[in-house]
Amino acid sequence: MQKVYVDDTNQATIICPKCALRKIIDVTNFRDTHKKVKAKCRCGEVFRLTLEFRKHHRKKVWLHGEYFVQGKDEKGKINIEDISAGGIRFTSLKPHYISRNDTVELKFALDNQMRTEIHTPVKIKWIIDHNVGGQFFDPKSLEKDLGSYLQT
Repeated sequence: MQKVYVDDTNQATIICPKCALRKIIDVTNFRDTHKKVKAKCRCGEVFRLTLEFRKHHRKKVWLHGEYFVQGKDEKGKINIEDISAGGIRFTSLKPHYISRNDTVELKFALDNQMRTEIHTPVKIKWIIDHNVGGQFFDPKSLEKDLGSYLQT
């Protein structure tokens, strides 16, 4: 399945795998619905593609850390599964009471040569059971530590 990246104006360049016809289309209507779509080229080729609305590359990782929910007396151990310049996905090792829009402090060390320690707040965007996705409040402050790490 072809992955198509969407730009800041919700435009995506679709390329037919059979005839290589390129077409730029507006995918605004797909932003909050389906990310996997079926396309049909004028040559008759029907193919599937995935729309990628992310602004930043996600790096798959396996890092241990801990979280502290601000305003609640809750903390716990986590495994970080992926990280990008804009956010993070982690799994809580025990049942938790984290809610969408909570502010959670994360503390973990990167698995780079320097074992860079990251201590940052995130805003919780989604939760599915033990899996949690969060957005960094101040991504610019993490550029120095995460920039080169995410490129390796």
